[in-house]
Amino acid sequence: MDYAASRSYIQTALTFGIRLGLERMQALVDLLDHPEAGLRVIHIAGTNGKGSTSSYCASILAASGAKVGLYTSPYIERFTERIRIIAGQEGLDHLAFDEAYGEIGPDDFARIMTRIRLAVETMLENGAEHPTEFELITAAALVYFQQQACDWVVLETGLGGRLDSTNVIEKPDRVILTAIGYDHMDRLGDTLPAIASEKAGIIKPHCPVFLYDPVAANPGHPAEARAALQVFTDRCRELDAPLTVLHPAQIERTDYQLSGQAFSFQGKSYQTRLLGLFQPLNAALAIQALQDLVPPAAISIGIAKARWPARLEVFPGQSLVLVDGAHNPQGTLALGDALDLLVPGQPVVFVVGLLADKDYPAMLDALWRGRTFQVRAIYCVTPDNPRALPANRLAETIAELKNRGDYGYNIPDTIHSYADPLQGLSHALDLAAEEQAAICAFGSLYLVGHFRSWIKQHLSLDREDPLS
Repeated sequence: MDYAASRSYIQTALTFGIRLGLERMQALVDLLDHPEAGLRVIHIAGTNGKGSTSSYCASILAASGAKVGLYTSPYIERFTERIRIIAGQEGLDHLAFDEAYGEIGPDDFARIMTRIRLAVETMLENGAEHPTEFELITAAALVYFQQQACDWVVLETGLGGRLDSTNVIEKPDRVILTAIGYDHMDRLGDTLPAIASEKAGIIKPHCPVFLYDPVAANPGHPAEARAALQVFTDRCRELDAPLTVLHPAQIERTDYQLSGQAFSFQGKSYQTRLLGLFQPLNAALAIQALQDLVPPAAISIGIAKARWPARLEVFPGQSLVLVDGAHNPQGTLALGDALDLLVPGQPVVFVVGLLADKDYPAMLDALWRGRTFQVRAIYCVTPDNPRALPANRLAETIAELKNRGDYGYNIPDTIHSYADPLQGLSHALDLAAEEQAAICAFGSLYLVGHFRSWIKQHLSLDREDPLS
């Protein structure tokens, strides 16, 4: 297959949906001669922060001179983002000015996927189920990292952990568990202990585990959070896996502005360009997990050079534009807290598109209740996704929140809806330019990637014809 054919083949697997379970993946790696065997893996799971924590880990390891494979999902703009190699300090420097650097090449992907397709055909002949899309891509990443002789692989789970296809890894070097919260409850369970049990499934015997305290991550649900912490503690004790729990009190933010933030941890100072208020926590998890593996200088350099697009990303121009992939209540709460610091008392125009299977009323409530910034206008749009929440339904939900009467001025009368996301963004940019307001575009990662691509191409163009 060529690249186009290999992408088409993967897309046909979408018809099999999301099916948790390791049987298909185990059968597939058997036929591929176990590409995962021998890889040194940092395995990362969580509800929020696992992608940026993966980026921090990969950046730190690369800064130490290692050749690092990085597997993440979903992609923002390019499919090949999901499988990347950062080759040492030089690779890290290249990535600073070329965000596509190190991504798997189309020819390599097509060659590997051709091999995988032959293995799948054998599976089907043997009566096995067809692998899912995510399983096929995970297999391709493992084969690629093995063939490229990576020193380290940073592996982000897709959904959950216990039954996630990445959990075919039997002996990770480190396990990192980021903030857990209420998301994907239809598949992972509707309580924090149930969700924790799924995430804890990636913990392996004798493997060091680094956990962000679930109690700190879920202050509104202290009893369930304590029970979730006990789930992790019991699992580690059962498997004789050393457990380190990170608490927010261990971290002090020392500077915060649009160019980035600084924080201190374990008596040392660090800087990160990532603006999310939780980013020092994610960075600290990476520091804890890797500090006995790399020199201290590599940690400082890696934290400073880590990149993670569309997560409270700033695009300066005629109007300040922020793009954020907040897509659950924890994410929108953190977004609102950040905006309080970045644009206090200032007008903000919001562009929002969400998926219908998310708890979007709670997301909106967390973002807008009791804020110091002013919500000047809200543009609701429909993401290009089968699970999308229609823009008009989103606008109706926001109007219902306003009618409760406990939001004060902070939800305006100017609530618009556009089925076309770029049309909504264009009108939002026009209004922001007229009123010297900031713009915050947030929601589904399927949407913000689309926004990000368009903004990079058109932000500096004449605003009179933004969609030309």
